[in-house]
Amino acid sequence: MRRTIGIVMLSNAALFVLGAVQHTGIPIGPLHEPVIIPAAIVESICALTLIWGLVSVLTGSRHEWFAALAGNLVAIAGVALGMVALAAGAGPRTASNDLYHRIMLALSAVALVLMFIRRKAAK
Repeated sequence: MRRTIGIVMLSNAALFVLGAVQHTGIPIGPLHEPVIIPAAIVESICALTLIWGLVSVLTGSRHEWFAALAGNLVAIAGVALGMVALAAGAGPRTASNDLYHRIMLALSAVALVLMFIRRKAAK
């Protein structure tokens, strides 16, 4: 289960990095998003907290639960902030960005569910 949680969190962190790079104006192959520097900053923070949680999970750190929970909650908060900002017209909206947001939320939700299942099974 630890490995599965790690894979889900790594996948999500990779999506956040991909989004951050694109929002700085650097296209990745055929993928490109409008330049939105605040989004790139938030996505970078989300990626870093997810990576912190991922490393904690994979190494069995004493703070594994807290780090993984914090990483996923920060990611969810970052995506929610982005969705609200775009809905309020704070930046250009694209279909691919909306899809990224949904996938990021789903991955964080899956990671949290797996974490709670693992924690329950350990008791």
